[in-house]
Amino acid sequence: MKRFLLSVSALGLVTAAVALGFAWPFGHTEPALKLPGVVETQEVRLGSKVGGRVAEVFVQEGDRVAAGQKILRIALPELEAQRAQFAARVAVARAEQRKAVEGPRKEEIAEARAGVAALAARLARMNAGHRQEEIDQVRNERAAAEADLVLATQEFQRVQSLTRQGGSSRTDAETATANRSRTQSRLNAADAHYRLMQKGFRDEEIAEAAAEVARGQAKLDLLLAGSRESDIDAARATVREWEAKLAEIDANLAEATVTAPEAGLVEVLPARAGTLVAANQPVARVLRTGDRWVRVYVPSTELGKVRVGQKCAVTCDSYPGRAFDGEVVQIASAGEFTPRNVQSIDGRENQVFGAKVRVDDPDGVFKAGMYAEVVLK
Repeated sequence: MKRFLLSVSALGLVTAAVALGFAWPFGHTEPALKLPGVVETQEVRLGSKVGGRVAEVFVQEGDRVAAGQKILRIALPELEAQRAQFAARVAVARAEQRKAVEGPRKEEIAEARAGVAALAARLARMNAGHRQEEIDQVRNERAAAEADLVLATQEFQRVQSLTRQGGSSRTDAETATANRSRTQSRLNAADAHYRLMQKGFRDEEIAEAAAEVARGQAKLDLLLAGSRESDIDAARATVREWEAKLAEIDANLAEATVTAPEAGLVEVLPARAGTLVAANQPVARVLRTGDRWVRVYVPSTELGKVRVGQKCAVTCDSYPGRAFDGEVVQIASAGEFTPRNVQSIDGRENQVFGAKVRVDDPDGVFKAGMYAEVVLK
């Protein structure tokens, strides 16, 4: 009897052990949430703020591009010519600014001083009157003219006497008359010149010379004072104005080359060399290769099992048996596809919340629109 009981007990223990062996994996298997989704990637539409004719295309559709890599270049000859004009304007404005800041040159001041000295000397000479030597010279010229007139008068009288006696011709008489008249005129001019030299310069001439001195001195003082602050400020403002216009042209010229803002894949590139492209219109579509995710929808009944930052595995039909690392990066705060009033349990199952799962894809396995499955433990 005792042996029978021991056998029954042993058989029970073995049965329990077998049952526990089968039940243990299922009882301790960690549950997984499988969510189907679609691979999405953000596309960037590249274009230029200026329009023109495409000069060069550096990539093709399907090429991978790095950040800053050139996509295409637009020829802008009009803007380049305008930039040359503005650059020349900037150079002129800067030269005017330097001229205003530095003030007049030493040579200009020296010239102004010499001009003032010359005008002052002329005024002093006019105030002093003519020199005695000049007056004596004019007096001698007047005396010579008087002597010539005496001789001319005597010759005239002699010819007149001979003419009356028939000893001289009519031509000689006319010549003597003309000589006397010419000598008289020269005497009159010499006499007027002598009186003028004695009186000196007129008051109006002296006043005019004094005004010229004052004007020359004012010009010299202006040069010595240098440029006014307002003139310097105006010159600087002009430089800033043309520099700003030049910077605007440079900014537009920079738009001539369309570059990739970050690493990506050229999806669409319809432009070719010679194509006319419009301003502010996309000329290429690039997919961001470093930012791929799977869009899934979590039922509201399972939402408590998902959290931002949660690690997960992502699979796709193209690579069966291979899992890629993923991470939940966003969960929508508003549900979708939900009736207005959810009051039943069955209705609550229809409410879903969109979520984004970023997936590591160094080999470029995932393509936009591809179906994938997210497994969250």
